[in-house]
Amino acid sequence: MRVRGAADAAGLGRTGPAASMASRLAIALMMWTCSGSVLAIVSDFSDLWWNPSESGWGMQLVAAPSALRASEQGALGSGPSRSLGGDVTFATLYVYDVKERPTFYSATLAADAGAWTGTLYETTGPYFAAGGFDPAKVTVRAVGTMTFAPVNSDMATVSYSVDGTNVTKNVTRQTLRVENFSGAYPVATQRQSTHCPDAATNGERVALESASVVHAGSAFVMDWTMAERTCRFTGLYMQAGRLGSAQTSYSCSDGEGGDMALFELARRNGFLTGRFQGHSVTNGCDYRGRIAGFVAE
Repeated sequence: MRVRGAADAAGLGRTGPAASMASRLAIALMMWTCSGSVLAIVSDFSDLWWNPSESGWGMQLVAAPSALRASEQGALGSGPSRSLGGDVTFATLYVYDVKERPTFYSATLAADAGAWTGTLYETTGPYFAAGGFDPAKVTVRAVGTMTFAPVNSDMATVSYSVDGTNVTKNVTRQTLRVENFSGAYPVATQRQSTHCPDAATNGERVALESASVVHAGSAFVMDWTMAERTCRFTGLYMQAGRLGSAQTSYSCSDGEGGDMALFELARRNGFLTGRFQGHSVTNGCDYRGRIAGFVAE
């Protein structure tokens, strides 16, 4: 296997022109079989979720920050870890009732063995255009339970019950708009290197670096400048919900080359965040880590 990783952000199940590249991304992000460590599935499940074949209903998740375990705060290779997106997630489910009228339910979901589970509630209240809001008219009724169980970073199963009626659906992130990452970013990089022939090269390092991205549609090119070299990453961009990914090949000014998966890419309010995982064909090193940067004014 040329690239070792976790099978997240893989875009599994896609068809069409991106299918072969999605397969490469799946390989790039499979389990680190040699190290015995597994990356968390994803950092944050906050997004809009839906079933594309059942457009008309959906779900929104908003995760609260986690109280991270020590292993999650430490080295990337410290062992298995759950999602870093949150210990608690608020879910809003918008569906239709037995009379096909629009209705919604909500739940506060707690992390539980790789899934999120909680009590599902129905709420009612005063008419939205009433002269004033009367809190005495608000009612809250527990109708059942809800569980959100991730399959990978952009696919999941949601199961819920309402007054004894059980429903299970497959859902994916819903993309409202495709992000454009073009720009120049000062970045902080946390990088874990393993399996390098030179043992001194292995280990975790944090460095201040820079990245310049040219992004147009599915074409993604990034020049990543480190202290000792510059590497160019070129590949196909994909997006699920608010998170982007790119399976790239790279070449560096010192002659190194290989494959690198960039995933969980997000750009909000001038900030860039993401993760990476890949393998050097030239020297056999494996890399994984995180980046965080901002658009310089």
